[in-house]
Amino acid sequence: MHVRRLADTYLNFGRDVRLFLAYTLCANIGFGVFMLIFNLYVYALDFREDAIGLFSSVQTFTMAGTALILGTLINRLGLWMVVVIGILLYGLSSIGLALSTVSAPLLLFSGTSGMGLAIIFTATMPFIIEYGQHADRTTIATVAFSIAALSMTLGSLIGGYAPILFATLIPGIDAGSPAAYRSALIAGSVLGLASIVPLLRMGDARRSHRTRKVATSQAAPEPVHDAKQARTDVGVFVVVGLITAVGAGLVSPFYNVYLQSLGASPREIGLIYAAGGIAAAVIGLAAPWVSRRYGSLNAVVMIRGSSLPFYLLLVFVPWYGVAVMAHIVRQVSINMAWPVDSTFISELAPGKLRALVFGWRSAAWNLGIGLSSIVGGWLIVTTGYEVTFVGFVLFTAAAIALYYLYYRRHPKVAAGEIPSALSSKARAQRAIRDTEDAVGTVGGALPGTKGAASHPDPSAAPGGADSEPIAETS
Repeated sequence: MHVRRLADTYLNFGRDVRLFLAYTLCANIGFGVFMLIFNLYVYALDFREDAIGLFSSVQTFTMAGTALILGTLINRLGLWMVVVIGILLYGLSSIGLALSTVSAPLLLFSGTSGMGLAIIFTATMPFIIEYGQHADRTTIATVAFSIAALSMTLGSLIGGYAPILFATLIPGIDAGSPAAYRSALIAGSVLGLASIVPLLRMGDARRSHRTRKVATSQAAPEPVHDAKQARTDVGVFVVVGLITAVGAGLVSPFYNVYLQSLGASPREIGLIYAAGGIAAAVIGLAAPWVSRRYGSLNAVVMIRGSSLPFYLLLVFVPWYGVAVMAHIVRQVSINMAWPVDSTFISELAPGKLRALVFGWRSAAWNLGIGLSSIVGGWLIVTTGYEVTFVGFVLFTAAAIALYYLYYRRHPKVAAGEIPSALSSKARAQRAIRDTEDAVGTVGGALPGTKGAASHPDPSAAPGGADSEPIAETS
């Protein structure tokens, strides 16, 4: 019964949304291979963490710049065309990276691949908002991020085994050599490029530019809102993303190399990333339930804070098992928190800003990652990984605190106008209050309940609710 309900929910998403989920699956397989193998590839070329941080920074800076203009690109070309350009740009750039062995082309293709990745990652929520039903947005976003995690897991598995497989099948290629990693990168890039097939099969989304013009001309006027408040709301959301990214950039670009330094082989690293992806995909499906149960604000605090104790422990106890758990918990937290806070801001922000906020957040995210990965690579080479783990904990905690403390006091949240921000208990209490305000109470209880039955009906008594008031006598 539960499986059938899930299937019905999926079918209700709409054809273009289902095809977009298929595209997400294929595109992230290619990214999963790249994410695991690229650092190992350049490490095999005798580059070290500082150079890895530089390549990562160039990629993330171009992601930030592309994300800033993504709204303009979508308005000019249409959402579908922009997504097609993004996957082609990323896939071809990944092949270019695999064929490069010196700094200049590695930097060039890192930049162009970042442009493609910005489109792949940033276009998800705009597509869901544009083509998903309002009531299904959180569920669609959760499914999309779970599929992304699952496909990146599959890509990590492919990336973990592919170098060994190619070394076995192709004469002259040794396991752990640049040629073995290069073959894996090319294979992953081809798999990622296959995601263009579901895009070509779309209907309304493929005609998004023309549809956008018609929808814009027929759109109803937006409700009046406080422009200054709205800009502040979006600004805080973007700053929270920036602070979170600074912490993440100290850790995530180097974590596969860190695992290797603890003795993990490429195959084991692939399995660890796969375990993180599977856990994120499966546990991440609980994000809508956690959000409904505790409210989106409390949910984000709990989810994003869950990985901090593990990274703090790694500072004092750099054990292999703790490192594995830290990675898995962090992957789960990312996959669960992203759709929750994205849905929250889409409910809070007015339409015009809603169309831009995800691009701005992506730009801030990649700017933070890019800057901190440069610093992180230098810190690792000079002092080790412990300082970067402390930085990750501090920046993540600061971002959580800002997010919770600001939005908890927001007028719309306090007034209950953002239902996703309320816990299930708070929503129930608010529903009871609204009902009491609408129908009144009898002795503090709703009419028709046992509590009301124990009190006489005031309308039946002289001077009851519907009778004329009795004049006072002296």
